[in-house]
Amino acid sequence: MGRPQPRGRGRPLGGGVIPVQDTLPSSIAASQGRSAALSSVRDTRPRSPLALPGASATCLGRAGTWAFWRNLALCFCVFSVVGHWLEIGYCTLVRLGLLPGTYDPASQVWAGWLDPFCVYGFGAVACVLLLRPLKARLQRRLPGGVAPLAASFVVNMLVCVGIEFANGLLFNQPLADGSLPLWDYRDLPCNFQGQVCLQTALAFGIVSTFMTWVVCPCLETLFARVPRRALDAAFAVVVAWFSLLLAL
Repeated sequence: MGRPQPRGRGRPLGGGVIPVQDTLPSSIAASQGRSAALSSVRDTRPRSPLALPGASATCLGRAGTWAFWRNLALCFCVFSVVGHWLEIGYCTLVRLGLLPGTYDPASQVWAGWLDPFCVYGFGAVACVLLLRPLKARLQRRLPGGVAPLAASFVVNMLVCVGIEFANGLLFNQPLADGSLPLWDYRDLPCNFQGQVCLQTALAFGIVSTFMTWVVCPCLETLFARVPRRALDAAFAVVVAWFSLLLAL
């Protein structure tokens, strides 16, 4: 009788034996299995709208690309001026008697529509780096659409009030006659030291929630679609313009 061929080792062909592997080596199979598993996993971490595709920028600490810092600077400069416009609209409602408050025709709000109010730039940065990722976490943890929106509104309002209060402690200290030079909410209900009050807190909550839920996704799309060179050119122009406004 002939010698039996080992199973899985080879097959006769023309009097010879050609080795054939029935299965892949365990190391290769395991590697392919890991690759398939990794490719099927989607990254669900909240991303900042300042990050272009492929950049890792879920928060300020994990950023580090030129695109991130460029877009962050663009947001700060642009929304410092846009925030001034929003304050003009708010003060106009006060002047017309549609909102309670004191109208001051000599306020810095009316002196130059292009003057940047940097506190709003910091608010925009907070929306981009902090409040939008928090909104994504709330959407994952809270059921429905109303609960995440309500929770996001409350958190946004508190963060913005904190920014305004810190800005007031730095730049809005009482003068010799006891008046506050920049804003004074002491004639409004639910105020604290004249620096913050419930009425403006609600207004900040509305604006920051709109920024977090609507404007930030639009910014993400914009930064992803505009060519890099165009954004670099816009950065140079905006920063130069912003610096000129601060110097005037």
